Amino acid sequence: MEYLLTFLISLWLVVGLVVALTYGRAPTWRPERRAVLQLMQRLQDGTARREEWELFIGIAALHDPELEEIRRRCVAVHEGDTDHSPARDGLEPYLYDREARARLALIMADLEQLIASEPYYRRF
Repeated sequence: MEYLLTFLISLWLVVGLVVALTYGRAPTWRPERRAVLQLMQRLQDGTARREEWELFIGIAALHDPELEEIRRRCVAVHEGDTDHSPARDGLEPYLYDREARARLALIMADLEQLIASEPYYRRF
């Protein structure tokens, strides 16, 4: 009797696991351009959280090549490149110093232009 009960509980768990793996989906991170623009505006205002900024610069945006280029430029500000040193920490509440924020403002202007040139469509 104990074996039958153990078998039924194990079978129930295995079936539940198979169903969860079959109908579940892998987590994805696909930021939209406007959400990234809002994040960059919060970075300029000093209200952005370090975790959300590091998530943006740390994970590639493969679904949108233009946004990926913006992300790479932000990574170049964060880590530095051949022309500039890495961004320094800013005074509270800012994540970066004034120089890095000015470089990010130029990237933000390019992102605004990219958003403005998006095709407009409406679902009916």
